Amino acid sequence: MYEGEQQAGVKSGRGRAIVCEGISKRFELYDKPIHRLLDWLRLGGPRFKEFWALRSAYLEIQSGQTIGIIGQNGAGKSTLLKLIAGITLPDSGQLEVNGRVTSLIELGAGFHPEFSGRENIRLACSILGLEPDEIEAVTPQVIEFSELGDFIDRPVKTYSSGMYVRLGFAVATSVDPDILLIDEALSVGDEHFRGKCMRRLNDFAEAGGTTVFVSHDLGAVRQMCQHVVLLHQGEIVSQGPADQVADDYLKRVKQIGDERLSFSSRVGGEYPRWGSGEIEVTSVELLGSDGQPTRVVAPGEDVTFRLGYQVREEVREPVFGLGLYRSDGTYLNGSNHDWRDQPIRLRSPQPGEIGEVDMALPALPLHQGEYYLTTFLYDHSKPSPVAIDHREHVLAFQVVDPDPRQHGLFRLNNAWAVRRQFPGGSTESNESGS
Repeated sequence: MYEGEQQAGVKSGRGRAIVCEGISKRFELYDKPIHRLLDWLRLGGPRFKEFWALRSAYLEIQSGQTIGIIGQNGAGKSTLLKLIAGITLPDSGQLEVNGRVTSLIELGAGFHPEFSGRENIRLACSILGLEPDEIEAVTPQVIEFSELGDFIDRPVKTYSSGMYVRLGFAVATSVDPDILLIDEALSVGDEHFRGKCMRRLNDFAEAGGTTVFVSHDLGAVRQMCQHVVLLHQGEIVSQGPADQVADDYLKRVKQIGDERLSFSSRVGGEYPRWGSGEIEVTSVELLGSDGQPTRVVAPGEDVTFRLGYQVREEVREPVFGLGLYRSDGTYLNGSNHDWRDQPIRLRSPQPGEIGEVDMALPALPLHQGEYYLTTFLYDHSKPSPVAIDHREHVLAFQVVDPDPRQHGLFRLNNAWAVRRQFPGGSTESNESGS
């Protein structure tokens, strides 16, 4: 059962906004499109594999709550949101949704690529049930919040991902919804716009709106959500206060070795690799403060990036380097063992040699987020260094901060001091380290 817009006064904070009673969602996966056609024609089969994206989920969300949903890729988070949004229906169980629902689930979903931003505002508002006079009233608010300027009259097919998010979020939050569903969309916005979105979400919550927020950003989840639900392989395995469930998630991530993190490393040559091949980088590892390989580390932790190599042919002057990137492709740092005050020179390694190259980072200065490495191995004996083994996006890892207290790109050790002078001449001085 799916019910929508049933109760008046949903934003008053009274009653249940969303009730899931044992809902499950099954998908049929085919290896080839022709197999689907043959099954449809009932020519033998079945040829599909059964995949349960969600199994027997029980969840009750009160009006006015801000709920976080966390879990690894494939856990069922987006499927749950699509069920709540009415995009798809459960195969079993009952789902009750009370109030007007707006969602920001898939980037650009619901927008017509040939229409302008202004035309898509009208289209989206019409789909959400607004009358023409309501659309006219809300359109200036959407345009102002989106900050798209002249782009508002250009086709959305020309928009960047960040511009899509601006328009989608502005529409979703300007039509006076009772329930707002957000699936990771804010992660592609810039820092300024994310700040605007957070302020609007806070205002929405204070007005009694219900928000269901899917994110891998545990800092944002802890900050925004009173209650968090943890999904694993389609099942709700934990729910409760944000700090408690976030800690449960981190323990699970550690146990399975981060192989299915949201920005996990790809294998099998999906990312570019090139070079002359005299020396091969055979392994790339991130070692935590305990010296063991990991994919999850904490800000301020002592870490080491370790490259294993094998020499196949002599090279006069090989140099190993690392490039560090944020998951959105922002280049953070590049370093090697040659461009230093005290360079390490590897003179003419011979075939058969194997070894390891370490780059240690005492007190990792990165904030919570997802990052990846690119490895460089170049012959510096040439006037212009030549690639021996260059590997893009070779290792992905996550920095998780259980107690985030800073913002921006890097974590800085800092000290604060406040000095006060009161009427009458008395003074007070306070200092606090990092």
